[in-house]
Amino acid sequence: MKAKKRFNIWLWVLLCVPCLLASCDHDVHDGEGDGGLSVSLAWADKVDEGTEVKDVKTWIVNVTDGTQVAQRQHGSAQEMASEHYDMSEGHYRILTTTNLVAPFTISEQTRAIANINNLVLGLSNPSASTEHAYYGVTDIVIDKEDVHYITRSEMRRILAELTIFIEGVPDNFAMIGKVLNVATGLLPLQKNEDGTFGTASYTKEECDIPLRIAVPGETLRMETLRLMPTANGFHTTKLFIQLISPGGVVSNYDIEAPVMKSGGKYQINLEYEEMKPYMYLTSTKIDDWTEGWVYRGEILNPEY
Repeated sequence: MKAKKRFNIWLWVLLCVPCLLASCDHDVHDGEGDGGLSVSLAWADKVDEGTEVKDVKTWIVNVTDGTQVAQRQHGSAQEMASEHYDMSEGHYRILTTTNLVAPFTISEQTRAIANINNLVLGLSNPSASTEHAYYGVTDIVIDKEDVHYITRSEMRRILAELTIFIEGVPDNFAMIGKVLNVATGLLPLQKNEDGTFGTASYTKEECDIPLRIAVPGETLRMETLRLMPTANGFHTTKLFIQLISPGGVVSNYDIEAPVMKSGGKYQINLEYEEMKPYMYLTSTKIDDWTEGWVYRGEILNPEY
């Protein structure tokens, strides 16, 4: 009898541990032992692997009726993975966030409402350009109460990244500006048209582009700005940039560019001599997460 029990334990290890190490996409079923659910973390963007996890929040929602059935907070990914949820049979959606600390916010209005799907993740200061926080949503169907389920939540960045490069800017010119239509928040439990979770809010606000001075012999480069994605309902990202000469002459530029998405990395590459008061930027894919935006000479007739 003891030999059979030891065999069952080793069978559990052989089934579960390799899948955890390989970060398998599918739910893992353990045919022995207590039933329930455990959640582990993985990273959508490989560059985030190794990120220090300082805070983990988890919500579990019954997909059938939209009610919240569990909410937890842990100090590390390991602590979260050791949590065992006792679950009845049903279809569940799991929202996980990591490093969601100030200046990130969770909308007050959704903490006590029945429909957790309206939960909003935001920033108390849209121009904070804070360190990244992450979210992940995964679904699981529990069809046996005596089976232990292990599922993986693939974490992606809440914020987008924007960097501006301008070649040939005269020495000591200053650049300053704004992104005019960033979302006020992200609704992680709502789906985009492509089926991915995490839609930008329809409400918008402005994000400041910090002051930069052109250094002799160097490309004018804005420090990477971490900001909310483009607000929902807009087909372009709208920017306003000013270049100011040392003598105080101001040149204004209205720019439209493709939509920014959560987790996306966007690089604006401009030539000073080619810049126009109104510009439409087109996108070139650099990798799965990065786009380059360039001006190809189209002149935009803006309607703000």
